[in-house]
Amino acid sequence: MKDELERILDEGIAGYAKSEPLAGLAERILARIRTAEQPQWRWSFAIGLAVIAVGVVVIIGLPRREERPAVRAVASVPMPKPAMLAEAKAVRVVTKRRHGIGHITELPKLAVFPTPSPLTSEERLLVALVKRDPQGAAEAFESLRKRNGPIEIAPLAIPPLESPTEQ
Repeated sequence: MKDELERILDEGIAGYAKSEPLAGLAERILARIRTAEQPQWRWSFAIGLAVIAVGVVVIIGLPRREERPAVRAVASVPMPKPAMLAEAKAVRVVTKRRHGIGHITELPKLAVFPTPSPLTSEERLLVALVKRDPQGAAEAFESLRKRNGPIEIAPLAIPPLESPTEQ
């Protein structure tokens, strides 16, 4: 049995040994070696020139910014501080640095927080509406409140179907 297995393997391997190499294999290998030996710096040079050309075109094509003369503001009178900053109190803030040494900074603390801002045009119109007709505004807002209330849906009841075979 062992001899027969060896005979089968020898016949299979002998078939590979008898085959000829593909036509032109040696020529293809030599051609690849020749192209690998050629310098590749030409492609790098061409790509570099193309990148520089694109950069020049982009820089030339950018719109130019007009240079404006610098405006100098000269104030002979000191600027007044806003009322809230005048009422501000100093607050000590201790920040911890990388090496554990604390740094104390004095920061202003405003008397009112958050800082109030002026009314917008919509807010001014709303105030004028309420001042002109307080009762009508109250009714309008009450109807809005009712309309935006929760929606109630009746429970869904599905009766079972009767089939003709259940008789």
